Amino acid sequence: MSIASSLRQVNVRVDPALYRALETIARQERRSVAQIARLLMEEGLRCRVSGKATGDDVLGTEIAAVATAGGAFDWLADEPDLYDDTCGEPL
Repeated sequence: MSIASSLRQVNVRVDPALYRALETIARQERRSVAQIARLLMEEGLRCRVSGKATGDDVLGTEIAAVATAGGAFDWLADEPDLYDDTCGEPL
């Protein structure tokens, strides 16, 4: 049995923000979106099987990095700064 015949294909629909994040990572890594999706899926499965991480162990900084890479916070660049060190509100 050849390697090609032992491979299986997975078709997955993802949220547009997640797809934009995949595109961003793919550009940074100079790979296709499909290659990055496969790489991230394999890394996630390896971590899950080894017991190193579960879905509940995702750090907030990792979630923020994915959201930022996908453009989820781009709108903040157009927002005025509502609070600063002179407003009297605790930071």
